[in-house]
Amino acid sequence: MPQIKLNNDVVLGGLLMGMTGILIGVVINSPLTMFIAGTFGLLTGTLVGWIGGRFYLFIVCFGSLVGAYFGYQAGDRDILIIASGTGAAIAGFIGAQASLFIKK
Repeated sequence: MPQIKLNNDVVLGGLLMGMTGILIGVVINSPLTMFIAGTFGLLTGTLVGWIGGRFYLFIVCFGSLVGAYFGYQAGDRDILIIASGTGAAIAGFIGAQASLFIKK
C-alpha cells in the first residue's frame, strides 16, 4: 500500500475547503449543513491538495470572494450564496485552464 505524505498542500486544501463548507452552513444557519458541508469540503480540499492543486485552490478562493462581494452588493442572503458559489465555479474553470497554460 503506498504511503501518503502529509504536505502543506493537503493541509491547506483541507482547511480552505472545510472552512468554506462550514461558512456555507453558517450563512444558511443550519448546524447539520455546517457539519455535512464542512466534512465534504474537508475531503474535497484534501484530495485537491494531495493532487497538488495549491494554485487552483487560491484561484477558487479568490473567485468565491469576488462572487461574495457582488452578491453582498445585491443585499439578499440567497443571492450572496448563489453568487459566491458561481464565482468559485467560474474561477475554478479559469484556474484549470490557466494551470494548463502555465505547465506548458
